Amino acid sequence: MKKTLLLFLFIIAHSFHAQEYIFGKITSEQNIELSGVLILNTRTDEKTYSDSDGNFMISAKNNDALRFVKQKFDRITYSVKPEDFKNSIKITLIKSVVEIEEVEIKTKLTGNLREDARRVESVRKVKLNKEISKYIAEKSDPEIIKPRGGEFVQPVGQGFSVGKVSNQADQIDLAEDFLEILGEDYFTDLGLKKSEISSFIFHVMSGLDLKNAYKYGYLKGSDIAQFRKQAETKINDFRKLK
Repeated sequence: MKKTLLLFLFIIAHSFHAQEYIFGKITSEQNIELSGVLILNTRTDEKTYSDSDGNFMISAKNNDALRFVKQKFDRITYSVKPEDFKNSIKITLIKSVVEIEEVEIKTKLTGNLREDARRVESVRKVKLNKEISKYIAEKSDPEIIKPRGGEFVQPVGQGFSVGKVSNQADQIDLAEDFLEILGEDYFTDLGLKKSEISSFIFHVMSGLDLKNAYKYGYLKGSDIAQFRKQAETKINDFRKLK
């Protein structure tokens, strides 16, 4: 019994010492300490938050990717280095730019997710009307979403809101993540033109359950899997809309 207890204590002690931690501090560009920043180890899915002084601690291994997420700030990913286990690291988050100028859109979409979304928001400010309000708020109707020259096409399904710039930015971030993870070749292999990729990503996202991705600010493997499944199913419907 005594030997068993000693062995158990040895295993606990070994596990404790084998666990390595990263300590750090998070500030803004103005060197203001940031509290409530989500810190995620993308390898283990372990999460923690910075305290009121911007300090944090999270277990990690060399080369682990730590993602830092806070609303109204650009997300960053930090790769853990051997020296980080000896010294505290400092992370600086940059404030997101949310100002959008009111400009009349006369050209077609570029295929750049963030730029196209800005154009859609500008059109909403300049030419807001009852029809647009209706098809954003309600389930899309095939006749309403029928493509017209120079217009951004509302995806089939629940439709994404352009009422708040911050919400739209969250959706753009996830759309950019899908594009970055899957790669542009994935979409061109489906037969899409580069200028159609952004519209197609929003089209697919409208039918996905991404509540946790919006809440925590990152995509999991299951999100990618369901996107691929939906993309390969919806590509034919998307072509019919053109």
